[in-house]
Amino acid sequence: MEISQKLAISMTIWIVLILAIVGGQNTELFVIMILIGLLIARELSSVYIRPSIAYRLDAFIQVGIVVFIAIVMRRILSILEIL
Repeated sequence: MEISQKLAISMTIWIVLILAIVGGQNTELFVIMILIGLLIARELSSVYIRPSIAYRLDAFIQVGIVVFIAIVMRRILSILEIL
């Protein structure tokens, strides 16, 4: 089994585990936990994966960071009672 397949299986298990813990109640927490899992997987597998797979994983991480920034901005605006 290739490293990319093991990475996909581990991320699938991570997502199912987080979904079981969060239970669909808090989507913001779900998205943030997925981003944390992506960051950990990218860091641990950076030596073993091909550059093309690393590039795709980086694209997912970049999208996750943009979503994280949106979540943080929404929380800040709700705290300041602007939104």
